[in-house]
Amino acid sequence: MSSVEYRYVTKSYDGGATHALAGLTTEIDDGAFLAILGRSGSGKSTALRLLTGLEDPDSGELFLDGIPLRGVKAHERGVGMVMQMPALVTHRSAGGNIRLPLEFAQTHGDEIAERLAAEAADLHIASLLKKRPGQLSGGETQAVQLARALISRPRALLLDEPMARIDHEVRSRLRGDILRLQARHGVTTIMATSDQADAMSMADSILVLDDGRLQQLGAPLDVYHHPINTAVARFLGEPGMNIVPMQVVDEGAVRAYRRGALRLPAWADAAGRYLGRDALVGIRPEDIEIVTPDEGRVSVEVDRVESTGSASIVRIDLDGEPLLVRHTGVPPRPGARIGLRVDLARLHLFDPYSEAAIHHPAI
Repeated sequence: MSSVEYRYVTKSYDGGATHALAGLTTEIDDGAFLAILGRSGSGKSTALRLLTGLEDPDSGELFLDGIPLRGVKAHERGVGMVMQMPALVTHRSAGGNIRLPLEFAQTHGDEIAERLAAEAADLHIASLLKKRPGQLSGGETQAVQLARALISRPRALLLDEPMARIDHEVRSRLRGDILRLQARHGVTTIMATSDQADAMSMADSILVLDDGRLQQLGAPLDVYHHPINTAVARFLGEPGMNIVPMQVVDEGAVRAYRRGALRLPAWADAAGRYLGRDALVGIRPEDIEIVTPDEGRVSVEVDRVESTGSASIVRIDLDGEPLLVRHTGVPPRPGARIGLRVDLARLHLFDPYSEAAIHHPAI
């Protein structure tokens, strides 16, 4: 297997008007599993396409096991890829598609048969080998693409939104299959995804991209609990963190964050830095509790309620600023008067100008 490195990699389109990647620099250790997480258009798929050789960077360099890839043809890189959209040859069976990389490499027929049987058994798709792509479900198609990517024993495995088009039950099973096979083969794996649940549950580390720029790289829980800026904080979470502009005020012996009728004790160091000015206070929706109007720190009216099945997202207008609350009990009705209780030990703080993190709570 191999390590992967992006060194100041830039890629733009439309004559330089659109930057897909802007100086991406990162290293992925041999055998590691990295998730590149970002919204649509953030540059994550471009990062994979550059590594495969399907596209060339405008500047910068990519390395596979320390060897620069510039000038190395795509089929010579030893990289396997599973794409979001089906990329199977329609006139060949599933087994025929899986065999393709070994046929191109002129591998002996007996070895092809042996590897095909092993991959099919690993992914429980032996019964699908004679079917044509048009006869496969979304999950079966992705399993066949995964087997095809792994059969040639790639130096790196790239997954581009591999579970975006399959249902929840199949997605859970495919996650397990990918993790099991990644560990068994020990293959360095990079997955591009906009689904944070996939990234958080599967990867050793997460790289958050926004507008082609690396925002943060770290272990999944560290990135979640210690977002480096408001862009990461808003993106991670279901829903993302509330970022509320609040004035830092002096109320005698106590300094507080204030917005409308809501007052929260201020982090001590913030008082001197932002006193009399606004700071950005981060509050996760799950760190706010709905109580009766007289029990909360503030009494507010419910604007809207959205059900997610296991919970409700209650939307509040806090003096002109939207505030989301994740509530697992009986949801309040729109227009109802409720109280909000905030877990004061869980407040985050961001600079209002740079939007960089200033303070995170202890885990």
